[in-house]
Amino acid sequence: DGRRIVAASCPAGPAFEGGLVRYGMPGSEGAIEAVRHDAGGWIVRTIGDVEPEGICGSGLVDVLAELRRTGTMSRAGAFQGGTSEVAIVPDHGITFSRGDAAQLAQAKAANAVGMRVLLRTLGLAPGDLAALNLAGGFASHLDVPNAQRIGFLPPVPSARVVQHGNASVRGAAALLLSRRVRERLDAFVGRIEHVELEAETDFFDLFVDGL
Repeated sequence: DGRRIVAASCPAGPAFEGGLVRYGMPGSEGAIEAVRHDAGGWIVRTIGDVEPEGICGSGLVDVLAELRRTGTMSRAGAFQGGTSEVAIVPDHGITFSRGDAAQLAQAKAANAVGMRVLLRTLGLAPGDLAALNLAGGFASHLDVPNAQRIGFLPPVPSARVVQHGNASVRGAAALLLSRRVRERLDAFVGRIEHVELEAETDFFDLFVDGL
């Protein structure tokens, strides 16, 4: 509303950047960036349209969403039939395990807690937001409905979600080129209220709920 600006840093770790996930990888050539499942099995799309080498963040979100949509994975992360992993691209040995799901659940929960606490600080519900702005390569390639389906993003109407791409590069260029922009930024930063998530008395309860 232009009056208050709040910010938080979520302890999400590297899972959605490919870390701690067996076949996870950054968003570079060969990374599976989009995944869906139909009657014929898993269908994947890679960056650069080359042979798959692993799964990057946007692909991992899709995997989780599709596992839940098809009932292959329970809310608690257990796979149908008691198996320990699912073959995503069998020809290349790329699988997704219960351990991978657990790492991603923790990263997702941390992000969910951050957004939930900030909204609570302002007395808002997700539906009250005029816009949900997403920046960075990972966020810009997310399938937003899938990200909302697994609780990674709040349930804001899709028409209000804006994916900005690599905003940090554009912002750095603007700061280098304009003294006026630097002055505006200095004034803006001075108004930000930092919310310490770990200081919230119910942080752990919210985190467990986010899992």
